[in-house]
Amino acid sequence: MGTEGRSPLGHKEEVRPGVWRVAVSCGHRADGAQRRVWRTVRGTARDADVEIARIAGEMGAEPWLGDRMTLDEYYWGRFSPERHATTTRANAASHDSNYRTHISPDLGGLDVGSITNTRIARWVSSLPPQSAPNYVRTLRAVMAQAKFDHVISESPMEGYRFRMPRGRSTAPLPVWGVAEVAEALSRPAFRSSQLFALWLVMAGGGLSRSEALALDWEGVAWSEAAGGHWAAVVTIAGACTMRDGMKEPKNDRRYRRVPLAPPFSDALREVAGSGPICQSMRHATDGPVPTGHRLSPGYVPKRWKALFAPGAPLDGLPFVPLGRMRATYATMAQAAGLDSTIINRIQGRSPGSQVLEGHYLNPELGTLARAQDAVARGLAGGFASTI
Repeated sequence: MGTEGRSPLGHKEEVRPGVWRVAVSCGHRADGAQRRVWRTVRGTARDADVEIARIAGEMGAEPWLGDRMTLDEYYWGRFSPERHATTTRANAASHDSNYRTHISPDLGGLDVGSITNTRIARWVSSLPPQSAPNYVRTLRAVMAQAKFDHVISESPMEGYRFRMPRGRSTAPLPVWGVAEVAEALSRPAFRSSQLFALWLVMAGGGLSRSEALALDWEGVAWSEAAGGHWAAVVTIAGACTMRDGMKEPKNDRRYRRVPLAPPFSDALREVAGSGPICQSMRHATDGPVPTGHRLSPGYVPKRWKALFAPGAPLDGLPFVPLGRMRATYATMAQAAGLDSTIINRIQGRSPGSQVLEGHYLNPELGTLARAQDAVARGLAGGFASTI
């Protein structure tokens, strides 16, 4: 927990090094609740104390401060600045975009305390079907924070599941099956491509694209396995995204060590080097040469798509976005009999996470056929025992 402190004027808490959350209470609002103002301050404990004194002075001079406010006033005055100070740029920018385009036009002018769950349900029904969950997620975060800030006594979204608009596709996104993965592994041109090592740790270890991009060869530990094979253990200690660059993992569960087994570990050993596992390239007389610098995340989708062009290393294989290789791993692991708890552990999720079921698993026909065969064998055994 961060450093905390109280003074006659207010309260301060260090939410992360150099970032303070300060609060001042003064008088009561028209509805009888205590009038309170929260702000985020960068600097030292002394800076936080100065801000507390400043807020106390403002509240004495402006009786409306800490009283009722519109959703727009709350979002841009409190929620957004705090998100930018305490979360990643990508997270804060995503909330800002969601709020500006799909929340503010309909709800922004309303008093925060007057927004009911029925009003929110009407708003949800008007949203674009495919992206509605993203906007609902942002509003839910805003209302929960408003409750924490004592702007409202209860969140109108707490405990409610809102019906999403009709028309949203819930079909699972495509993944590769075992046959496609084996075919990709067998192609020499792909094995010598810029993205091969990145693909290996995603399809063979279940890493996300941002985790794989942040990986260095120095984070891979090797050991000899039976039959002349290699085993590898990959240490995940960061992520690399377009908006944030290199950053820490999302949560403590994402700090983990993931083993890779043959054939993925053997193939990874063949291309092992130093520095980032996926590097930018420079042109040379003998062909492209790694620069030693990490490939920018913004270039990855285009480079991956180019591998499927006519005559390119993955020509003839069905195109699946590189990000779905994490889902490809999960689907193959399920087909191999791994329990969802183990798959979640390998991929850095909590044991009961629904993300695996909702966004990653896409069993192929062969897996479904084996399941049906198992049911048929069970029924056959039951019939035989009654004869």
